[in-house]
Amino acid sequence: MKFGVSKVKKMLIGLVAGSFMLASASMALANGREAKNVILMISDGQGFNTVRATDYYTGKKAVYERFGHKYGMQTNSAGKRGGYTGAPYDPTKMAENFSYAMSGATDSASAATSLYSGVKIYDNEVNYTPENGALETFFEKATKAGKSIGAVSTVNWTHATPVAVFGHNISRNKYGEMAKEAIYGSNPNANNAFYDAENYNENLTVVMGAGNPFYDNNACPQTPKYGNIGEEAHWADLVAGVNGWTLITTKEEFKKLATGPTPDFVFGMPPAYDTLQYNRTGLGAPNSKDLPYSTPMNADMPDLATMTKAALNVLDNNKKGFAVMIEGGAIDWANHANLAGRMIEEQIDFNKAVQSVVEYLDRNTNGNNWSNTLLIVTADHECGYLWGEGRLSGATFFDVNGDGIFTHGVDYAHVKNNGAGELPDVWYHSGSHTNSLVPFYARGASSEFFEKCVVGKDSNLKKIYNLDASWSGKYIDNTCVYDVMAQAALDENHRR
Repeated sequence: MKFGVSKVKKMLIGLVAGSFMLASASMALANGREAKNVILMISDGQGFNTVRATDYYTGKKAVYERFGHKYGMQTNSAGKRGGYTGAPYDPTKMAENFSYAMSGATDSASAATSLYSGVKIYDNEVNYTPENGALETFFEKATKAGKSIGAVSTVNWTHATPVAVFGHNISRNKYGEMAKEAIYGSNPNANNAFYDAENYNENLTVVMGAGNPFYDNNACPQTPKYGNIGEEAHWADLVAGVNGWTLITTKEEFKKLATGPTPDFVFGMPPAYDTLQYNRTGLGAPNSKDLPYSTPMNADMPDLATMTKAALNVLDNNKKGFAVMIEGGAIDWANHANLAGRMIEEQIDFNKAVQSVVEYLDRNTNGNNWSNTLLIVTADHECGYLWGEGRLSGATFFDVNGDGIFTHGVDYAHVKNNGAGELPDVWYHSGSHTNSLVPFYARGASSEFFEKCVVGKDSNLKKIYNLDASWSGKYIDNTCVYDVMAQAALDENHRR
């Protein structure tokens, strides 16, 4: 394999002159396409300690922790329009200063753009360059290659991570404008001419997430609110089957869709406005010790695994393959609120969805298996700066100042295991995103190519997070996710 140079970026991690776009390692595969399908699964706001805390509560590791390709991933953006300039992760600063990672963090919109389009952009913008041009995502390019695409999330489908699969806007909050791009296949931004107004070459076949205007976050009927999908006309058009869409809303409809024949185009909005489960009554105070599931779950609600099975059953009708992003979106919401119990609920839901994908590929479902499918499991950024409590009996920590004494705000406390079914000892140090490395896992077709993405090594990674020997400390840049997906799944005519 040789490294190549593209028009958009050169092989470096730095600022592109005049554009503030950071570049990533771009590679050219000698044999062209290697993956028929790409499944990108994002645990929004997940950090190493999110995974660890959930493992301790469940008493077992998630299936993706056994994948053969594991790295850290840096997530920095290009900064803010008219504000600061983003900077890559610095292992030395991380080891020397507990507060280092609490500044310079990305947001989900710019992070998703880096993952899907391979370019560092400003925060709070969706596939939109500093020069005010719209970026074409990997998923959009996949439709031009004849593949079906989709986006699935546990939060509203116009939220940053799912909407960035197909949306473009200078503001991530322009829900209605980006909703049009999914429903009608047309881009409301005049400077983008990528679309034919027919569901992205008739290949955007699945959109699933919260946003149902007729239900609140407790899955109870409400006076309709259309803010998450733009306007009432959008809902009316989906009900009427505009552009061939079939709208489903109930748990039974999602379960039924997971097997057997399917419609060509499916819009799934379960009975929830913002989140399927997280935002239900009884959230609790920050750093609450409430156990997961201590308040009743919303009934008659599909979980992410059910939605994933349904989405794959629609997408795999296409013999040319598919590309899909599946998000556990409310892990981030729980970490923002510093609610470990709710975070673990959401992470368990995400882990079950990954397990369902692994089983799908193990079964060689509809001819899709590990030899022709690339599965990526990662996060867009860390949120909450979650660590252990540090001063409890049996607790361990990474001693930043070398004095042998744990000090809050100075040393990195390891999450302490209290046994399955018990809340591990954790403590949040932020209500926002951080610039920490996030865990990255890959398996299947072309997953070995991520080794060529390595941009650095944090020799203290295992010690800081109390990781096992399978972690080398190597880390990649998030833009390289686009590189590998595009180089593995698309031919040369559709990569750039």
